[in-house]
Amino acid sequence: MDDDALNTLEFYRDAQSFRALRKRKSKNYSAAGSGESCSKNKPVELLPVILESKSGRVLKTYNPVYIHKCLEKCMGSYKDCSLLSNGNLIVNCWSEQQMTTLLNCTKLTDGVAAAEVTACPRKPIGARGVIYNVPLDVPTDDILACLSVQWVQSVRRFRYKSKDSSEMTESKSVFLQFTTADLPGEVKLGYMLFRVKQYIPRPLRCIKCNRYGHVANHCRGKLRCSICSGEHK
Repeated sequence: MDDDALNTLEFYRDAQSFRALRKRKSKNYSAAGSGESCSKNKPVELLPVILESKSGRVLKTYNPVYIHKCLEKCMGSYKDCSLLSNGNLIVNCWSEQQMTTLLNCTKLTDGVAAAEVTACPRKPIGARGVIYNVPLDVPTDDILACLSVQWVQSVRRFRYKSKDSSEMTESKSVFLQFTTADLPGEVKLGYMLFRVKQYIPRPLRCIKCNRYGHVANHCRGKLRCSICSGEHK
């Protein structure tokens, strides 16, 4: 191959490498720009707002039509509203402006009557996980102190009733409550690495009627046997 052909080949290679480099840079710039725009335009997380009455009268004793009119007068049309077990209300808003308006609200009024309330955002529920085979000689305080930097806010050991005794015995399984909604795949306790699995709670079961979804204190059913379904213990 003569010198002219070699020079032509080297020029062609240089041109190809230059085009590839320019293409990579343009992709990086466009990705960075889109990332910045996405971060700027990222919507604010809308948290449910909990309304609690300042007086001794709980909000569930008020007329629901009156409460609905008061909420619409305060912030306009809202997404939904439901009643909590303690008598407070939890309201979901459509926008950040509605959420801010409701958080600054101290009185629900429709022009005739008024109810003084306090509003606070509901804390986001973090992920819950379980780790297994944690040595029993490690106290839960040490576990929490070690895992607090890994977004763990509370820990507790599971307990079980052994066959030999009626007392509850601590197990090697540990429950972890995280501050984030994403469940990590693993956590590091000291020099030991533990895989985290999702915590699935046991369903509620009534010991009176043996149905699911409620407890005996709120049961309206009849007494039923767990073996034959007869109306006896």
